[in-house]
Amino acid sequence: MLLKKLRPYLIRLWRLGLLVSAVLLIRETASLRNLEEAAAALQPERLRGDFPQIHSLGPLNATSGWRAVLGSEGETLGYVTTTAPESNAFIGYSGPTNSLLVFDAKGALTRVRLIKSHDTSDHVAEVVADRAFFAQFPEQMKKPDEAKPLHVVTGATLTSTAIAQGVLAKLGQAAGTSLRFPDEITLAEVKMLEPKATNLQPSKQHHGGQDVLDAKGILIGIATRTSPVTDTLVGYKGPTDSLMLLDASGQMLKRMSLRKSYDTKRYVAYVTGDDYFQKLFNDMTLEKLADLDFKQAKIEGVSGATETSYSIAEGLKMRAKNLLESRPTGWLRKIHWRWQDTGHAITLIAALIMAFSKLRGISWARHVHHVWLVIYGGFIASELLSQGLLTGWAAHGTPWQSAPGLLMLAAISLLGPIFTSKQLYCHHICPHGALQQLLARRLPWQWRAPAKLERWLTQIPFLLLSFILMSLVMGWGINLNSLEPFDAYVFRVAGWASLAIAITGLIASLFQPLAYCKYACPTGALFKLIRFTGDADRLGVRDWIAAGLLLLGMMV
Repeated sequence: MLLKKLRPYLIRLWRLGLLVSAVLLIRETASLRNLEEAAAALQPERLRGDFPQIHSLGPLNATSGWRAVLGSEGETLGYVTTTAPESNAFIGYSGPTNSLLVFDAKGALTRVRLIKSHDTSDHVAEVVADRAFFAQFPEQMKKPDEAKPLHVVTGATLTSTAIAQGVLAKLGQAAGTSLRFPDEITLAEVKMLEPKATNLQPSKQHHGGQDVLDAKGILIGIATRTSPVTDTLVGYKGPTDSLMLLDASGQMLKRMSLRKSYDTKRYVAYVTGDDYFQKLFNDMTLEKLADLDFKQAKIEGVSGATETSYSIAEGLKMRAKNLLESRPTGWLRKIHWRWQDTGHAITLIAALIMAFSKLRGISWARHVHHVWLVIYGGFIASELLSQGLLTGWAAHGTPWQSAPGLLMLAAISLLGPIFTSKQLYCHHICPHGALQQLLARRLPWQWRAPAKLERWLTQIPFLLLSFILMSLVMGWGINLNSLEPFDAYVFRVAGWASLAIAITGLIASLFQPLAYCKYACPTGALFKLIRFTGDADRLGVRDWIAAGLLLLGMMV
């Protein structure tokens, strides 16, 4: 009796366990593969197009990830690094992208190119085809004070935004690491500004900074520097690295001094000799410094070294702005809510109403709902759940910051079949399913498969789902989006396979309602596999096959 009462909950737990186990298996497999890809990314032969005279690469800088490109005589030809692992945190549509950053011998960024992307291949192809996208990064590094709004690729917004975030994160991740100014902050130079300083420790508040401690171990300030944020900010002839001593809260600049400069020595001497100029910024909050208008504040450059002094002042301003932008924030403040996410929320609310109210039995309400799904979900937002999307999230993480509405829709679509017995996504959210519903029975002649053939045809989606799982575990490198029709709703990036499957499925639905859903959809098969159908539900053959495939995958 007790087992009978517990059975519904045990079945739900079992199927939820299958889902979690599949995610963990895919994640572990992807993690191992990422390590192999990272090891092969920086090979001399792969860099010969940028450095024809390359002989070898220098050792990896453990802090920044940079590697020097060396010639046959050991001379430095330039530097290279990859955006991974920093870029792994930025999920595009279905996964992160690793890009190569190429620098010349002076540390100036000359090129950005894609190494490996785990995002949707059609979206990535659209980004690669847009030459202006990768060209914008060297241009912005040359003129940081004239930075233009980030250029993203239409039709691949999430993918291009994630790639850009990865590049920018790598360029600014080492707030204390620089190719032009490699020397770390020392206690001796901090003592020149704060005589009570006796020890330095890496700061948790400002990445790349140093906590300044007195003899009792009490925090009395935070030391940071303007490099590498200002490495491309040239005064008269070159950039300058300045030391910034902040108060213990890290919110106010107490004092500053010059560390090293590539500018003309005579002009630098004028600045260091002008005590008034160096005290102009003392006791300014970072907020005030970041928004400082030099003319309005009547801040003038040092006579005889105007360009040099203004570049130093601009460097302090840029670093203050950078420190404010990089401050730790709560997870809610990291979420970027898009207009598509509002649309997804509306779709989800409408789906719940249709699933749990009598409206689903009213013909006109169903038609209005289906039209909304096709127009908004299909052709406007064009963000449909698919195996390429879901397995990409399983392998690399979810875009909870950049696409929260889509993630919420996916979570409820996955958990709905387990806890409500409703196929929420297939019946009330999927645009492709809605379009098939609108086309159903529009022709007088309908086809019905014989019972035996019907049994075989309905196994195809589950077989496809099994094939997808094994392809991920074995690393076959199959474009999963080519197995489903959902990319067809974005004509610019759709592959021929997706278009062919979409058109064929829609034509078939004229003769057999929901033909694609019944006989070809692996994503629908996933929802059916984890669905709890009622108190009479029992573990079936598919449950055991799924468990067997997971065990096999773990053994491979």
